[in-house]
Amino acid sequence: MAKGDASTSAVDMQRMLDQLPVQVWRMSAADTYAWANQAFAAYHGRQPGEQEGLRVSELLPPELAPEVCRTNEKVLGSGETLVLETWVKGAQGVRRLFAITKTPDRLPSGEIVGVVCVAADVTEQRAAEAALAQKEENFRSLVETIEDLVVITDEDGHIIYGNPALREKLEYADHDLSPLTVMDMHPSWVRDEAMAIFGEMVAGHRNFCPLPLVTRTGTLLPVETRVWYGTWNGQRSMFGVSRDLRREQESLQKFEALFRRNPALMAINDVESMQFTDVNDAWLRTLGFTTEEVLGQNSLGLDLFPMQEDKQRLTQLLAAYGRLEEVELVVKAKDGRLIHGLFSGEIIESHGRRFFLTVMVDISARRKAESERELVIRELKSALDQIKTLRGILPICAKCKKIRDDKGYWQQVEAYVTRHTDAHFSHGMCPGCLEEMYNEFLPLKEEGPTPA
Repeated sequence: MAKGDASTSAVDMQRMLDQLPVQVWRMSAADTYAWANQAFAAYHGRQPGEQEGLRVSELLPPELAPEVCRTNEKVLGSGETLVLETWVKGAQGVRRLFAITKTPDRLPSGEIVGVVCVAADVTEQRAAEAALAQKEENFRSLVETIEDLVVITDEDGHIIYGNPALREKLEYADHDLSPLTVMDMHPSWVRDEAMAIFGEMVAGHRNFCPLPLVTRTGTLLPVETRVWYGTWNGQRSMFGVSRDLRREQESLQKFEALFRRNPALMAINDVESMQFTDVNDAWLRTLGFTTEEVLGQNSLGLDLFPMQEDKQRLTQLLAAYGRLEEVELVVKAKDGRLIHGLFSGEIIESHGRRFFLTVMVDISARRKAESERELVIRELKSALDQIKTLRGILPICAKCKKIRDDKGYWQQVEAYVTRHTDAHFSHGMCPGCLEEMYNEFLPLKEEGPTPA
């Protein structure tokens, strides 16, 4: 190659290196720069060509320069390429993370005459990797600690991972899961259905499975499972989360027993339509309906509230507060009887639907007793009023015994009392008056011995 051609080639090489977005430089010795491209010069606030003969300690801060010289010496001494990552502060005072590759510069004879360095800025890349690693760590921490059963399978259903809750509740050790498929986790009598559901999930037509799981020892575990697709270790996988329903079923059984056997009238209505979805035995027995007549109907269809204002009050309270607490309403039984009830109610949720649970205590007997008591009280009050009327000081004639009323008129005693009380008189004559007025008509009395 001619000398001119070599010079042209060197110029072309320098121009090409200046176009690279990465920093490239050559060390003629462990602590001395030979040349650098435009990206290197710009980052350190220098002009192209200023690096030639520059010492490392003149360009880099004291805390970094010794380490740079040490790694250069290592490459020069070992003749091996060295890859490292280092934070370097640029001319603008900003520190950036660089992935640096240091390669020995060899002559055709094999003699090492320097170190060629290439540095790529990986600050954002490493930050993204750290964030992703943190997310993965958070996800694993969540999966490892939640009570729900988590299983990850490949697209064929082979189990890749099962969290501790799955292994504990299904009684499997780590090594027991690897040869299994998701079908093996279901009892044998539902596997055909499970296979059909799995096919719908793979096709993207379904993401929910209600089938129970089975433990390694054959015990059934009621669950509801949600699934979705994602990537696990670079492989397209299916993620499944199964919620253990044992506690809910136990609570449901307790509620069912309480609901059915409760002496109070209990009903469940769908909030949207207010149609009855269930009523207990006391409700049917007290109001005289059958289950078939009630379910699917609402209170309007059954004509339960004879007083329109009661129905409006119930609707307003429910809309305003979402609950009722000891509200007295009158309901009508199937045979037309009116029943006084004390209502309480609460909105509950189940499987994404909202229901209104009401409890009614029949207080008809209490209301009747209260009415009878009020009648007795009124009668007693009337009697007391009469007694008070007669209890005062009455002006009475000393001779004829007429009574003067509050208007100044004189009346016979019997007329006054009759007017102010419920008493009536029947006339007779006392022995004294009888003797005084009709003595001659009376038989003679035998005289007894004269007192001494």
